[in-house]
Parts: sequence; structure tokens; C-alpha cells
Amino acid sequence: MYEEMMRNGRRLLPNEACGLISGRFNKCMTFWPMVNIEPSPFSFAMDVNEQDQVEKKMKQKNQRFMGIFHTHPFGQAVPSKDDIRSSFYPDVYYFIAAISKRSEELRCYKIKNGAVLPVEIVYY
Repeated sequence: MYEEMMRNGRRLLPNEACGLISGRFNKCMTFWPMVNIEPSPFSFAMDVNEQDQVEKKMKQKNQRFMGIFHTHPFGQAVPSKDDIRSSFYPDVYYFIAAISKRSEELRCYKIKNGAVLPVEIVYY
């Protein structure tokens, strides 16, 4: 899943890439690349209809919505002020990848009521 996310992020440079993550038992299992409907190196937005379709596919796989992924091209893997302001799901994981043509770093956070809590990523 890590490789899928990074490959998707590199492919969409210089714009931000985005996607959803699903899984079971607090284990992230599937990455769902999404179209950034506002392509930009500084922001992303997902289509609500595409989100609904992907959430139906998650249920078909007996998985639940667990996270949101997006990239910060040429930036740091930390939530921006916009990321914090637009974090509407306090129970999901926010994965942010700092990605450029030469390097990459993935970090994870929980964001609730403006508070940002780093979460350790455990790879299986």
C-alpha cells in the first residue's frame, strides 16, 4: 500500500495527490486513489460522488473508511493550516506524504478539534 501511495503521488507531481484508505481491525489494508478535482501543488479536493462510490466498494470488501491520504509536493509531511481546518473526520487517520522527484516521507496523524496528534505507522 505504501508503494501504491508513493507511486500515485510521484505520478501526479507537481500537484497534490489524494486518496482514501480502508481496512479492518485498525489495520489499513487498501488504498483508493482519488481524482484531485482542484489540481494544485498546494491543495486537493475530492468529488463527493466518487467518495460515495469508493465507500460502497469498501463495504463490498468488508472494510471501513479509515484514512485520508494526500501529498505535499516539495513540502513537509505535516498538516498545513488548511489541512487542520478541513479535517472533518476526527476518527480517521490522516496520512501526509512529503514527496518530490528525489525523496519521500510518509507520516500519519489524528486531527481532532484543531489538535494534531502524530501516530506511529507500523508496517506489516
